[in-house]
Amino acid sequence: MKKPHSSYPPLIETLLSKEEWMFFELKGIRKKPSELLESVIAFANSEWWYLILWIEDKKKAEWYDRLTGISPMPDNYAEFLRLVPQNIQPFLSIQPREVVFINPHTELEDKIIIVEVSKSNDIHSLTTGDTYIRTENGNKKIGSQEITRLKYEKWSISFEDQISKVDSLEDIDTELWTTYKRSINAKSQDDRQILKDNGLAIMDNWIRKLKFAWALLFLKNPSVQLWWKYGIKISHYYGNKPNFTGEPNFVRRPFSIEGPLLHQIESAIDYFRDIVRNAPPTLQWATFNSTILIPERAFQELITNAVIHRNYAIPNDIHIRIFDDHIEVESPWSYPGHITPANIQSERFARNPIILRTLNRFEQAPNLDIGEWVNRLFQIMKEHNLYDPYYIPPIKKPHSVEVILFNLQKIEYWDTVNKYLEDNTYITSWVAREITGINDRVDMSRLLKSRVNQWLLIQEWEKRYARYRKIAQNESLFSGPLIIEN
Repeated sequence: MKKPHSSYPPLIETLLSKEEWMFFELKGIRKKPSELLESVIAFANSEWWYLILWIEDKKKAEWYDRLTGISPMPDNYAEFLRLVPQNIQPFLSIQPREVVFINPHTELEDKIIIVEVSKSNDIHSLTTGDTYIRTENGNKKIGSQEITRLKYEKWSISFEDQISKVDSLEDIDTELWTTYKRSINAKSQDDRQILKDNGLAIMDNWIRKLKFAWALLFLKNPSVQLWWKYGIKISHYYGNKPNFTGEPNFVRRPFSIEGPLLHQIESAIDYFRDIVRNAPPTLQWATFNSTILIPERAFQELITNAVIHRNYAIPNDIHIRIFDDHIEVESPWSYPGHITPANIQSERFARNPIILRTLNRFEQAPNLDIGEWVNRLFQIMKEHNLYDPYYIPPIKKPHSVEVILFNLQKIEYWDTVNKYLEDNTYITSWVAREITGINDRVDMSRLLKSRVNQWLLIQEWEKRYARYRKIAQNESLFSGPLIIEN
């Protein structure tokens, strides 16, 4: 028989209701501590995660009967904590938390363990050499090729620092190279020395070898000459979402921008500038203004960052999707190093420092290289009374970094709802109407659902009633919220 809900902490109820998936796994007491290390390795090499110890999965027991707790085999937890530093390399920091409850089998106080590991810059393996990653189907042992890819992703090795297949200066954009030399006051120096001094080439037994960073920055068309997708793909739509039935709602046929990285940035900004110039005006306070509210500076910051920090080891273009009410910019693969959507404003990590530095040294540099581009992007949007840039949680986009700029002025009543959700986990339509003064149920429902469509809210159901919550930036952990009190 089920215990009353009041007998257990709310967190217990949450854990029992969750489905196991890519970022969340339950382990029962019968699992040997050594067997748990595979999951620890797999999660540590993926995203920020939670491993819940001593709750059985749904196939083995029902509801509270799944709470085996630590009491049947109390030494297992201590053994697990001992094995983590001994059998995992390099050193892996875990943060175990104990949740106390009344064991339904013994009626005595017991504990389950929540093991949390933050995303790190290292690739972790067992001392046996086995390396695992986490997939939607569980843990997966990976071989040398996948380990190399993971090293590029975590920046254990740098793709831009590798030697390119092009070893001749004949196929470069000579005008761009001349501009760069002039920008660094090196126009009279020998090209080979300039390349070496600026980290764009190395000398190996007196043979100059050109790096991928150089190829991406100065070849006429890296995508063609290196046989890889290094460009920007732009899709421009009428309306607020793609039309997948009937005629496509493209403003123009999707097109690619290729060439040296600096030219890609400039061409993307030029297209955005043309959109603003040709956008139909709207009358506001007796003045006709563009319907494009996103400032060019914000678009430039976002595109420049995408080009500089994308993972060039992944054969895919950067995708820009332009809609009436927002712009999406999606870069190949996930956040570099230890960066997550939750810490992106406070932490710094340059995936491609050579590209970053070289672009910054041009006279008309698109980037400042002062480590504040994210904060500057947020500040620009705030100055124009626009919503903050939104970083899609890895739960939605596990293999890319996607940022949305909303072409929407902040609305006072939405700010009221947003403020309420900062202090409360959920809001209902009834509460939203009460705090905003919007009496019409349909209008409020439309407002809340529009924020769901924009991925600002998630709709859930409590019995027959809809409730809404904000999407947590670390929601790669679960298919729903998990609140752990310290």
